[in-house]
Amino acid sequence: MKRLEQIQFGTLLLAVACIAINWRAGLWATLAFAFVSLLRLVVGLFENKGRSAILNPAIEPRMRWGLWAMVGYWLLLLLSMIYSDDTATGWSLLFIKASILFYPLSFLLTDTRYLTSKHLRIIGYALVAALLLAFFFYVGAAIVKMADGASLESVTGLRFDPRHHTYTALYLAVALLFIHYELTTYWSSLPRWRRRALATAFPLLVIYVILVNSRSGMLTLYGVELYIVLHYAFTRRNWLRTLLLAVVLGGFTAGMEVALPGHDDRLATTISDVSSDERIMIYKSDLESWMESPLIGYGVGDYRQQMVEAYNDNDFSAGVENEYNAHNQYIETLLSTGLIGLAVLLFWMLWPTIQAWRTSRRDVFWLIAMFTFCFMLGCLFESMLERQMGVLFIGALMAVMTLTVAFTSKENKQLKSNRYE
Repeated sequence: MKRLEQIQFGTLLLAVACIAINWRAGLWATLAFAFVSLLRLVVGLFENKGRSAILNPAIEPRMRWGLWAMVGYWLLLLLSMIYSDDTATGWSLLFIKASILFYPLSFLLTDTRYLTSKHLRIIGYALVAALLLAFFFYVGAAIVKMADGASLESVTGLRFDPRHHTYTALYLAVALLFIHYELTTYWSSLPRWRRRALATAFPLLVIYVILVNSRSGMLTLYGVELYIVLHYAFTRRNWLRTLLLAVVLGGFTAGMEVALPGHDDRLATTISDVSSDERIMIYKSDLESWMESPLIGYGVGDYRQQMVEAYNDNDFSAGVENEYNAHNQYIETLLSTGLIGLAVLLFWMLWPTIQAWRTSRRDVFWLIAMFTFCFMLGCLFESMLERQMGVLFIGALMAVMTLTVAFTSKENKQLKSNRYE
């Protein structure tokens, strides 16, 4: 059983790293993780002759609610097939979204007491290393293109990283938060080489966020940097150094935006594009359509066609021709499963943060809250759960967040009990 535990963690580590590089490789690694988890469940049942509870004892019952809500979200989509006419589209979307089941079910049904906080930190390092590998690969590709005559502006523009920018920006934001947490929490115990490596990785990943050309990614990046400044202000209470840190972070990011060709007006276009007539027309049309079936939506098979029909009713020809999605996960959820689906979605988004506030150390709470902020902000500007790139990473992120809260909750209880002994 111990060997299976090691393999389960290894496949989880591989999945997190692969998702950040290539979603197809991440999907295969996720399937391997799910298979090993299933094998562990079966072996555990046979070893205990079915007498032991199958729910993971490492996670408190209340913490499990968020993971069950993730499962419930997919089951709601499955249930909506009952009133979906286009079953082919419905099953296709259900297949894409099915990977959201693998991580919560794996952690709900297998014993993860063998994992420690060190294991979770290793997952963070794997994410940072994978993103740095991707960054240097694309830098190398850019150099090759320039050697063939491409301009600097073209290789640092929209095509620097050909993957969908919003999802990549989310991976990067999580990695930046992990680096900040690692340096501030474990600074004194980290070897000097690791401190230097993390400190070097941080500005490189900031540059990467700028180069992936994500508008929501830039807003998230500034939010992460604001959090870092505020965290330093309230923990160190040195306002002069806090001001210096704000100037360095803001100045470096703004300076890179100006210095990198094609990115000098990125913040301005971020604000203007979010409020553009096209985006407003998408939201207006989709919300008008949702109001006709507010409680349960149109079903996973029909809601996309319903969006196109709403664009047609509003004479939004670009939306009809390009079959635009909502560019907003909350609206997509309203259209597919209505207010019921949105309530379930918001519950499992926010539950780890709520539990972290109740049971964990304040530094862990703020880390979990910022992870949630990055995820929820991304969902405001993109349909994050409509592609494998988003479903895979968010499934893994939410499950690891749950384990993090479970660990720190247990540590807090032990500390409190020691005080009274």
